[in-house]
Amino acid sequence: MLDFLLSEEGEEQYKSEVVNTISNIIGWTYFVCWSASFYGQLYENFKVKNVKGIAFEFLGLNLTGFLFLSAYSSAGYYKGGDNGWPFSGDITVQDLFFAYHAVAITLLTIIQTGYYYKKGDNKGVSLWCIVVLIVLWSQTIFYVLLTWIFDWQVIFQQEKLNVLYWMGYEKLFISFIKYVPQVFLNYKRKSTVGWSIFNILLDFMGGFLSFLQMLLDSLNGKSANLVDVNIVKFILSWIAMGFDGIFMFQHYILYNPKKRTRDALLDEYSIPKK
Repeated sequence: MLDFLLSEEGEEQYKSEVVNTISNIIGWTYFVCWSASFYGQLYENFKVKNVKGIAFEFLGLNLTGFLFLSAYSSAGYYKGGDNGWPFSGDITVQDLFFAYHAVAITLLTIIQTGYYYKKGDNKGVSLWCIVVLIVLWSQTIFYVLLTWIFDWQVIFQQEKLNVLYWMGYEKLFISFIKYVPQVFLNYKRKSTVGWSIFNILLDFMGGFLSFLQMLLDSLNGKSANLVDVNIVKFILSWIAMGFDGIFMFQHYILYNPKKRTRDALLDEYSIPKK
């Protein structure tokens, strides 16, 4: 979701310093949007005092994804480049803060979910999700053993820290699948109550601004083409906007809470719907 995945090293030469400044402002803005979006679900859980509206699979996958992102970012920030390890990620202190903050707020959301959980609210984490998490963690640990202990060069043979690049791609995979259980839960319940639309709106804005920044950087000469700016960031932006579009359609069109309340009142008093 941020600039810190798989960006290329090297001197950056811009055609326009003004456009570069605008790009930096946009970058900070989408950083704030994505960081603030986490708090919408905390408030939603507090407001409804139950967790019927949130898929536990989403929480489990989200935590794993941001833990992987934190490992990637930490290695790039503390040990990358001039600090001794070959690492092409351009990790800033803001990137590091975002990753750590995401882990902390996701853990807080899980704790809050446990506090508000009542028997029957949610069936828990599905078997398929447990299997996915076991596979992700198992192959990551195995990858670490091969790369760092036995010194095998696996998959990314040109990079000593290849396991951390693999974690970056795992984060991409998690981001692609983590929203699916929530989409299905909303469909099954025919409601989005308990799932924060505030979270979705900010996430969509962050994804759009992320893409806009890449577009400006590409036009301003940062890379030869748009995707080369940051392939993972490019894909994550469109994944976020795609699923957020689905959630907004569910919330405002299919399962609009105001419309459903009105329909329930009309049914109760046998008033014909217009």
